[in-house]
Amino acid sequence: MGALLAAGAGVWAAAGDGGEPPTAAPGDARAGTHTDPLPTGPTGRTGTTTGGTGTTSGRRGGERAPGDARRPGEAEVLFREPAPGAPENGADIPGFWVRDGHVVKAVRDKVIAYGDHGERKWTVTLRGAVCAAPESPTGGKVVIAYGGPGKDECGRLALIDLDHGAKLWDRRAPAARAPGADHLGMGLAQSGDLAGLSWYGGSAVIAVGDGRRVPAGALPRGCRVDGFAGGRSLLRAYSCDDDTAGLQRLDTATGQVSWTYPVREGYKVSNIYSTDPVVVSLADDHHRSGGIVALSDRGKRRSTLDLGERSYQPECGQDLFGTRMGGCRGAAASPDTFYLPTELSPDGGRGPTNEIHAFDLRTGQRKWASKVPGRMLLPLSVRGEDLIAYEQPTEKAAGSVVGVGADGGRPKTLLRLPKATRAAEVGLASASRIYRKGVFYIASDRLAGSGPDQAMIMAFRP
Repeated sequence: MGALLAAGAGVWAAAGDGGEPPTAAPGDARAGTHTDPLPTGPTGRTGTTTGGTGTTSGRRGGERAPGDARRPGEAEVLFREPAPGAPENGADIPGFWVRDGHVVKAVRDKVIAYGDHGERKWTVTLRGAVCAAPESPTGGKVVIAYGGPGKDECGRLALIDLDHGAKLWDRRAPAARAPGADHLGMGLAQSGDLAGLSWYGGSAVIAVGDGRRVPAGALPRGCRVDGFAGGRSLLRAYSCDDDTAGLQRLDTATGQVSWTYPVREGYKVSNIYSTDPVVVSLADDHHRSGGIVALSDRGKRRSTLDLGERSYQPECGQDLFGTRMGGCRGAAASPDTFYLPTELSPDGGRGPTNEIHAFDLRTGQRKWASKVPGRMLLPLSVRGEDLIAYEQPTEKAAGSVVGVGADGGRPKTLLRLPKATRAAEVGLASASRIYRKGVFYIASDRLAGSGPDQAMIMAFRP
């Protein structure tokens, strides 16, 4: 589900992008309790552990078949991990991290590491399905939330060592405010020694080291936390009973407030696109846009982006309770530039096309626009002065990883994905996409079916 920012009309609206269907609320782990066994390697071993390490041998057998059909100029398929069976209404499977020599994926009640060729290295098994996970670990360790006791579908937390396959601690999430309430719509962000949790009706800051609650800096009187975003810093958005709102940066060692930015009257933070540099979007209670604002390292307004009359469509997912502030993909930032995709529009009969616009964070003005006729582009990351973007597949062509130079212009292809995996690529519309050291990973955020064209993870290299 993408988020459409109609700059001229000033309206946020839900806009489908072929991603996750609206069958389960964010954090809904009921679907994740389905007990179909996960597929095993050729030996049939799963390597399951409960906090320790485990290994398996053997590759995914026939899963390398797409690489056999490789055409000149196409990327090699390092591995393709098939999607396990999903319940009738599907299941969210948040959590994907790339490490040196392996990747780690949360899959329902398991956290699994896969080697460079898809071989399973270790598995940590939990007592419930993973319902929330941050994108950024701390020193190779990540806090995840999973199904708790009774009907609380996101009421337990665990710290996973992503490099060694160990569960370092496991405890209940801080209590919800109301007696008998659960942790509905859990959002989870991590930075340094802290993790911020927000759910419908409650929030908490915990220490990564032991999972215990940390007394974070106070909010203004009559205010409540809307959500957190992590990564290089930990940001906390809040709104108040008197219709004021703001954004705070927390010291990631102590939890104390480093600075507070008061949002202009009538609006609150709706999404946090970047925590360093800080770039956020604003909206009112009727979901009308208040624009996009860049802040300095001291929490002062740096610029307001001049969006003009164009409409923009980053991938912000489905967030019914507004607790996942840092959940947007398809946007990227460098210290002085912010990259945002426009919505799709016709392009002279060549098919739906969008553009990537680069904005100068010092002035808010647009620097350049880049497009490929007939294709949709999504920013991924910044490498040096170049933007790395994903050129989505079409009905006939596979996707590509492309680069755009500091001065814009037509994107240059860095990695052309194989036509043999195009159908599986299309099926990964709701996914994490990471380009690292020349390797491109796509990992699904949701299980919606199984079959020959259903993949959970795919990895490509030149």
